[in-house]
Amino acid sequence: NYGVWEQTAGKFFGDEEDQTGVKTSQDARHYSMTAAFDSFSNEGKDLVVQYTVKHGQKIDCGGAYIKLLPAGFDAENFDGDSPFHVMFGPDICGGTKKTHVILTHNEENHLIKSTIPCETDQLTHLYTLVIHADN
Repeated sequence: NYGVWEQTAGKFFGDEEDQTGVKTSQDARHYSMTAAFDSFSNEGKDLVVQYTVKHGQKIDCGGAYIKLLPAGFDAENFDGDSPFHVMFGPDICGGTKKTHVILTHNEENHLIKSTIPCETDQLTHLYTLVIHADN
């Protein structure tokens, strides 16, 4: 079972209504949120994936990934082993504090070779991934 999301602006905000987002409500749980969108191709165009993450409490182990899934994915049975095209986002666990970038090609995952640190404080941070048309 997945944890339950709640809507909140958190403890620190400028405009509560404008800055309301989703928050995990239980520690040590997995969470999932999916949304379908039309199929697309970034052939000849750059793809930009961008979102914000705010850890409202000190975090010692957890991730805040976005996964771009193939068309026709099964949202009801989505889990950590479901296939994806892109996985991107911060991962904090013990001494590991990095931003994952994983691309899938021909059913094989390819991890970025460089280490990109992620933020571990309680402020809002913008994460941006740009995949150029030429990869």
